[in-house]
Amino acid sequence: MPVVGRNIAQRRETLGLSQRALSEQASVDRIFLRGVEAGERTPTVVFLAKIAPALQTTVAALTRGIEQAMAMPSQDS
Repeated sequence: MPVVGRNIAQRRETLGLSQRALSEQASVDRIFLRGVEAGERTPTVVFLAKIAPALQTTVAALTRGIEQAMAMPSQDS
């Protein structure tokens, strides 16, 4: 979901972290992280649980806005 990727990217940038630095701190694949931030990959709960502490935040904060995004009509329809 693009909203989660946007939340991750915003938090990462706020902390001044590169994708490489974040992926190393969180022990996640950098290519997968890039895909999540771009809205091309869907993060798993395990991924979010690994990345949240490295971003000094919570999984709940990273997923904020999902309900609103899902309630909006799809542009594909």
